[in-house]
Amino acid sequence: MKLSFEIWPNYPYQMGIVGVVTNSWGDKPLDWCVERVASYGYEGVDFIDRSFIDLSDKELGETIEKVLRVVDSKGIKVASVGSHHLAITPWKYLIKGQIANVKKAIDIAARIGAPTVVSYIDGYYNPPTYIMISRKEAKQIFVDMVKECAEYAGERGLDFSVEPHQETLINLPDITLELIEAIGLDNVKVTIDFGGLYLGIKPHMPVKEAIAAFGKLINHVHAKDIAGTIGRWNMCWFGGGIVNFKECAEALKEVGYSGFISVEWEGWFKGGIEGVGDLNQGGLADFDRVAQEAKDFLEVYFK
Repeated sequence: MKLSFEIWPNYPYQMGIVGVVTNSWGDKPLDWCVERVASYGYEGVDFIDRSFIDLSDKELGETIEKVLRVVDSKGIKVASVGSHHLAITPWKYLIKGQIANVKKAIDIAARIGAPTVVSYIDGYYNPPTYIMISRKEAKQIFVDMVKECAEYAGERGLDFSVEPHQETLINLPDITLELIEAIGLDNVKVTIDFGGLYLGIKPHMPVKEAIAAFGKLINHVHAKDIAGTIGRWNMCWFGGGIVNFKECAEALKEVGYSGFISVEWEGWFKGGIEGVGDLNQGGLADFDRVAQEAKDFLEVYFK
């Protein structure tokens, strides 16, 4: 397994409960960020699509050219592009716009050599769209959205990876695998998130059992630590939460996973009804500290 580092733009999401509003690299050019990631010894780099999709065609072309130049010169890989626009909603015009944004991200991923686009799919439990949509309807919306995006990705030689997570429709392996089977495409994969495993899945089943259930569908991994319970949780410094990194490493080896373990440092991201956490601890937004500390911690388990 190899370590990669996810680059975050400032204000990456339009969500009310997000603590990653700014970070020390968030206003830097992407090629500078990639060079920085390589300088810490990471083998891969991940992007959030918002770093690209608002650029003009000219700016986008220039940015991609600069990024690829650094990637090639430093000998690292682009591990993934995160595109977190999809949400289960009764409003068809919103779904149409969400899919259009994801397709933009897929085009960008193809241009920068990312093998997969990762999508966290919001809605149903949080925000509670189950008030307006039956579970049967929610499943069909999920299947239709992901199928259209995955078909588009497949035409460009990419995988499309969904991210099971607490408070989403695909919060457990069974529902995730059921919907992937209903989609019926070989390039629909799974990104596991250590936080989602220990907070959302462990209360229902052992983590090793969950990873075994996903098995060969796993094509990307998000590394973070977390504390709390469903609806009342907080991202925390590596080693300070409930994630058993040794257990994760053993389970991933058992299913033959040899891909990237991506540092997804979301700072003060705080879930549930508690809202955004305390933003006065500037060190947690210092990506140079995060890059070094995370690598030192994780490379003990993932080599």
